[in-house]
Formats: sequence, C-alpha cells, structure tokens
Amino acid sequence: MFARRFVGALLLAALGACGSETPLPSALPPVLDAVSGPTPILPGSILHASGTADGELSLVLTDVDSQTSITLELDAGALRDELIFDVTADAITELGEGEHTLTAKLVVGTLASNEVDVTLTFASSLDVALDDVPDGDVHRNDIIVIHGDGFLAPGEGTVVASIDGSFTRDSGGSPVTVSATETVVQAELYSRDRGLLRLTTDLGGVGPGTFVGTVTLASTPIDGAPSDSAAVNVSFHFGLPEVIALTPTSASLGAYVTLQGAGFLGGADRPDETTSLYLEGMFTPRFGDAAPFGPVEPVSEFVTGQAVRFTIETAIDEDNLLVSSLFGAARGLFRGTAEVVVGRGSEEARSGPTEGGFVLGAVKQVVYLRFLPGFYDSLSRFGLGSAAGAIEDGIKERIETIYMDYNVDVRLDEPQDYKLYAIIEIGGPDPNGTGLFGYDNSPGKDIGNIRLYDEIGGLNAETQSDGAAGYGGVFVDSLLFFSSHPELPGSNSFLEPEPLFDEIFDPVRARQATLAEVEGEGDPARVAEVARAVRALSSIIGETTSHELGHSLGLAQPYGPLDAYHDEGDEEGCIMEPGGARPIGERAAEPGFAETHFCYDEPDYLMSILAR
Repeated sequence: MFARRFVGALLLAALGACGSETPLPSALPPVLDAVSGPTPILPGSILHASGTADGELSLVLTDVDSQTSITLELDAGALRDELIFDVTADAITELGEGEHTLTAKLVVGTLASNEVDVTLTFASSLDVALDDVPDGDVHRNDIIVIHGDGFLAPGEGTVVASIDGSFTRDSGGSPVTVSATETVVQAELYSRDRGLLRLTTDLGGVGPGTFVGTVTLASTPIDGAPSDSAAVNVSFHFGLPEVIALTPTSASLGAYVTLQGAGFLGGADRPDETTSLYLEGMFTPRFGDAAPFGPVEPVSEFVTGQAVRFTIETAIDEDNLLVSSLFGAARGLFRGTAEVVVGRGSEEARSGPTEGGFVLGAVKQVVYLRFLPGFYDSLSRFGLGSAAGAIEDGIKERIETIYMDYNVDVRLDEPQDYKLYAIIEIGGPDPNGTGLFGYDNSPGKDIGNIRLYDEIGGLNAETQSDGAAGYGGVFVDSLLFFSSHPELPGSNSFLEPEPLFDEIFDPVRARQATLAEVEGEGDPARVAEVARAVRALSSIIGETTSHELGHSLGLAQPYGPLDAYHDEGDEEGCIMEPGGARPIGERAAEPGFAETHFCYDEPDYLMSILAR
C-alpha cells in the first residue's frame, strides 16, 4: 500500500499549478513496486499491489509464455491508501489454472506504470482439511488457532466449524448434548493452513465444565464445489472468567481504562451476553486523604473475550471544575480490586476479585487533526501537493511547540485510547464564503474547558441559530489572500496582501515542488526554496489551528466577557489576536519576527486547566 503522504502529489492531476507559466501534465503515471496474493488464488481472492497511484485504477496481468492478459479492477471497498484488486472466476478461466509467470502493471486511463515480474498460482476450487485442534484449559470467547488446509478469505467463501459432543458442568449433573457452529477465518492474510476458531457459550453455557466431542469443517466457496474435512477429536475444560490487570497504569479524564483478562462475554453478535465490571478499594484525591471507594459498577464496554473497558467520564463539581464522575476528583490514585460478572440469559459466573489500580493523572486535552480532501487540493494551489505528509507532520509539530507548556496531545491518527477528545478539521475553501482562515463553531465560550470533546468542523446548527457562520474548521485556501495574486474567487475584507507571502510561495506556485525536492534532492537553491515554503505553510496552518483550538479551550480573555473571543491589545506575537492583526512573518515563524505566544492572563488560565 502506498502511504498517505504520497496522495497529495497525485492530486495534481487535472489541477495544474496555480500561477504556473508552464502547465503540468494532466496526470501523473502510476508506479508499481510489487504484487502479492494467496496461494492458490481463487475466485473472489484479492491481490495487493504496492506503489503510488490515484484515479480509476486497473491491474493488468500478462502471462509471459502465452501473452494472455487479464484486467483486474480496484476493489470497491478499498480505502484511499490501498491498492486492492478483485479476482473473478472469468479471469481465472481466461488465464488458466496452475502456476503462471506474469508481468504486472497498473493502468490509469491511457497511462501505465512500469512492469513488475510476479509468479502466481490460480485455481478454480480448493478442498478444506482439518489436521489439528489444540485443546485443554480454555475460557469462553478464547480464540484458538487450528491447523489444516483450504481456509478461505471472506471474499472467497466461508468455512464453518461444526462442534458436536457433550458438556459436563464442574458442579455436577449429567452430560448435556452440545451442537454448535462457528465461522472460521484465516489466521493472517493469505493463510491457507491456519484458521481462527472462537469458543463461545454455545459449548455448554457460561459456567465452568468440560466439553468432549469433535470438530469438523465445511467449506462453501463462492465458485466451485463445497467440501468437508474429517472430524478431529477434542476436549476443552472451560474455566471461570479471569481478571489479570487494569491498563494503563495512569489515565486522565476522558480516557479508556481497560480490564484485561479472559472469559468476558458480549458484543453486537451476542446481544444476550453481558459482562459487568466492579471496582472496590480506596481512592486518594491528589490533595486529600484516602477514603473507601465502591463497590461501583462503571458503565463498561465489551471489546473482546480478553478485554472490557470503561471511560473516565467527566462531571462538574460544586466549584464548577471538571472532575471524574466516578471518583469525584480530577486527579488521584485508585488502589483496590476489580472483578467481573458474566452472564447469558439467567445464567451467571463471577471471576472473583483481582488486586490492581491506576493513577488518575493530570487533565489532558487530546486533539485529533482530521485532514479533509480539500486540504490536499489547497496544497496543490500552493505548489506543495507533493509535500502533504511533511506538511501534516509540520502542522502537528507547530501546534505542539505553541502548547509545549500545557498538557495538549496532538494526534494525526484518530485516538483509540480516549473516548473524549477534540477534533479539528483542516480543509480547503471556507464553506461559509467569508474568506476566514478558520472558525471555531463549537457552542459557546467553554470557560474551564469543561468540554474535552469539542469538534471544530462540519456544520453546527447551534452556532447558526444566532446568525453566526455554521461551518467550522481551518480553511487553507483563504491563506492565499495574503498574496497579491490569490487566484481565488471572492476576497478577504480584513486582510491586505503581504509581499513576504509572495516571496515565500511564488517560486513553488510557479513551478510545483516535486517529491524529490521535498525530500531534499536536487539543485540546492531549489531545495532551499521548497523547504522554506513547506516550513512556512506548516507553521501558518499550525498557528491557525492553534488559534482555533485556543477558542475551544476558552480563549481569549478567559476571565472577561463571554462574547470576547480575541485579545483587545496589539502586541507582537500574540496568537489570540484577530486574524488581520498578525503579519505573515509571525505566522510563518520567519527569522526576525516575534515568536508566537499566549499573552495577558492566557498562560495562567491554560496552566490552571491543562497543567502538566
């Protein structure tokens, strides 16, 4: 798969360079590095290609001996940074079964990539076989690896395990006949000889006991004849659910805390199964004395048979401060026990308590930067479409530098460890049609940063109710109004063009920067021009994003009127001044200009809500 950072370079197709004296080609040819697939390839298989490409892609495979060619289309479910191609039964019939030495190339319209040699084996059908099923001590919802042959990927068909036998409870009683089925998936990509089998409550219920019986596989391909394996004898002893640990050992408001263990029940496919989590022990607030805590049942979420998690949800105390709704404090230490009760219908099983704990750490504002397609279009207008990845990294770094004294955590990938986090969308044109650099459309001035989950982006009807602009985010196109030749429709009424902007960006707007130049290769003078433009644009967008984040944190004038959103003064480098008050040199962090910083009472306020 090709990396996200290469996509921007390919968006130059059909856009051309703004202000360019020599138009760019209408498209860039794709580049193919390698092709891989399962052995054998079946109807419904997918092939993966690695390289760089964009547009309506096809993969052409040509047999070296017979010169027979087949064309495979891009998988409809492929993500933007994936090159995945579907293999049809007709393609296999045309090429023929067996091993083939092939040349492969990517095709986009009339453009073709370089050719790559590859050896692939094709078959119209494949029988399933089962050789070994590990048994012994297990828990409910354990996933075991079984060995055999003919395991199928989802697009190729299904393999279903039939598990038949009897279950005897540890508590005594007569054996109960058990018959269950479970879909088997490949243990890893292209794995024909290893599959994953989940051991569910269908094998005797929730409580501990022993299952004795057989496992048989049945394969149903999307094309070709079904097949069955021989039966394999198994014996499983199911134990009680088990708690191992609470992770992480330190978490802050809005974070997930995960209980790790085994035998947990639940999930969308098992609506009648539940796992309840209980905490009990002592909680010590940061500036207080230890006190008994619980037992308390936080609202938990089933993740897997080995993990359930809960969120450190927030509340507002009598002093209007943000605290944990579970512990009644923003920071502290929990030490005690955790246990689970699992259930299915009226049947329950309890794990028993396990000692553990975690630190409730300093409040952290996690920020996810969501880059929209318009962002990449805008980079091309700056001549920097090839620098998408470098600019994304530079924006993150600039925000982190501005907020370096405060507990702000900036992410380029959507957080998986926090439920409550801010989102800032970075796009191209201003959807409000006003030429703004950015707009915080979260509702109201959030004094104290009570909301850790503001979303600056999209359309917010609440902010439109009083006639204000509804679309929020950072709008990169509008920065071109700093230029004497923005080459954009509309205008920016509060901004005068600055010669320094054109000095920095005209060289790359006239001739688009190449990926090699972005990476420091080529004529030193040209590389320096490109590096300056990349550094400047990263800083400008990073500063605008930091400004909008400041609004969502309750700035500016945090102790002033609720309708005051900017600094009243006019001091050099103050990031919360209105957009037209700050020169491009400050925004771009150019030498000789004031360093960007928070002014007046803003540093003390930020320290009060986001101290490290």
